[in-house]
Amino acid sequence: MADKKLRVLVADDIASNRSIVGAFLARLNCQPIFAEDGHDAVELFRQEAPDVVLMDLMMPRMDGFEAIRQIRSFGDDHWVPIIILSALSGEGDIVKGLEAGADDYLTKPLSFPVFAARFKALGRLLDMQRRLSGSLEQFRAVANGVIDGIITADEQGVILSVNRSASLIFGYRASEMIGRNLKMLMPSPFRDEHDAYLEHYVLTGERRMIGQIREVIGLRKDGSTFPLELGVSDLTLPGKRMFIGVVRDISESQRIRRKLADDAARLQRYHDEQEQEQELARSIMERQIRSDWLHDASVQYSVTPASNFSGDVVTVARSPQGVLYAMLADATGHGLAAAVSVLPVLGAFYRLVAQGAPLASIVQELNSLLCGFSFRGRFVAAVLVCVDERARSGAVWVGGVPDALLVDGQGAVVRRFSSAHLPLGITALGRDEVVPEVFSWAEDSQLILCSDGLTEAENAAGEQFGVRRLEDALRASTPAGRVEGVRHALADHLRGHPAGDDMSVLIVDCEGKA
Repeated sequence: MADKKLRVLVADDIASNRSIVGAFLARLNCQPIFAEDGHDAVELFRQEAPDVVLMDLMMPRMDGFEAIRQIRSFGDDHWVPIIILSALSGEGDIVKGLEAGADDYLTKPLSFPVFAARFKALGRLLDMQRRLSGSLEQFRAVANGVIDGIITADEQGVILSVNRSASLIFGYRASEMIGRNLKMLMPSPFRDEHDAYLEHYVLTGERRMIGQIREVIGLRKDGSTFPLELGVSDLTLPGKRMFIGVVRDISESQRIRRKLADDAARLQRYHDEQEQEQELARSIMERQIRSDWLHDASVQYSVTPASNFSGDVVTVARSPQGVLYAMLADATGHGLAAAVSVLPVLGAFYRLVAQGAPLASIVQELNSLLCGFSFRGRFVAAVLVCVDERARSGAVWVGGVPDALLVDGQGAVVRRFSSAHLPLGITALGRDEVVPEVFSWAEDSQLILCSDGLTEAENAAGEQFGVRRLEDALRASTPAGRVEGVRHALADHLRGHPAGDDMSVLIVDCEGKA
């Protein structure tokens, strides 16, 4: 990989995720190719022939599982590693993704050191593939000849021939096996029963092992036993009968099987612990948020929790000068992991507002606080606003959450504040990157803030709630009832289908309420 710039296909339907992965790849001197869903990923793979594929699982039109299967179905002799990047971390999802054809599985949020290490390992494998490509056909011929052990024997069970792989499996030289009975490769009691079974088959034709593949126990020259897979067929030749046995040492596959069983047990314990952690995290967050300030007459809000506690937080505070500050934050991870990211942000937010700090200073300090954590891969997508009702001016900063909206009294969007910045805690922000957008307003104007859990909430048909349905709900409701209008529209969209993330909305009346 040292001399070649890897071209990496990134398939993810969330723009902020694509932006983060693109930033990681840029630091690794890789060229990203972006796809917004599985269908586009398959087409771009066909057109661009990338070196590596990074695939999200849950995407519209075509999910990652089907996209992986279609990419693997192309049958190209050139191996292209596929790495799944997903927040789904259940054993079933991991196994399903790997069985679909993926080569590795990384869970979100991503850790850059782990991400970089995996890419370096992939680079070494791809370099090896390029070096071996010139002799690929010869390599295949050799590999096909030695993958399994092949042993032939006569009607009395006397070994007639063995291949090199069989010698390696059992630890004998070919000359030590040919001419001796197959029993030498079996431990008791199978050794004692073998002659009688073979004689019974020759006389009656009753099959117990012939024509089947079974797991049995083998005996090596050094006396050790091991599990092997055995398939036996018989071949009738003029004047004699021959048995052909194909053997494969399955010690490693059984070790993996045991490990998978152990991992499954650990995953179950982890699930049980997570259930307890969810409740603890929710309790901690409820105690830390100043819920009395959320009763400010200028604020409407709703946080609809998903089945898992996901880290969405809405909070407001007023400076000593009466300026209203508000924040909607969405931390990565679940449970205590999300709470660990959000708790210091809450404390710093309240402290800085009490000092009357400018919005840019608050953004800068919150980002520095998160970047200073000893662990990586944790960040907080957020939108922060301040509204000076007396001066009729405000400011908005958006990083990693959906665009903030300024609507008039009829709910029509008069201005969008785009999500132009990375979430807090990913990297240091320059002076220009913390400068908020300033605005003024007309009568009855409101600021609408929401999390991506709201706009990306999917119904049973896989359709997202989306920005269009959000704006329709805003226009269909009065200023005082807009949060309820959004809640009703969301409930009508989901129709009882469970959401995968917290769905939060925060509405600020720009002119304030008496």
